Amino acid sequence: MAAGCKLIGGSWRSACDNVVVTDAARLDFDHFVPLAEVYDFEQVPWSAGRR
Repeated sequence: MAAGCKLIGGSWRSACDNVVVTDAARLDFDHFVPLAEVYDFEQVPWSAGRR
């Protein structure tokens, strides 16, 4: 987001644990990296539990 911009409404669902957040102030992230990209970057087989 550009300086001075902020989220004022909506809802966000975590694809990892299905938690829904409706208070934008509770969200704190810089960027999102797809799990597949992390997996490919590390090039180490993950257990089913870690995935």
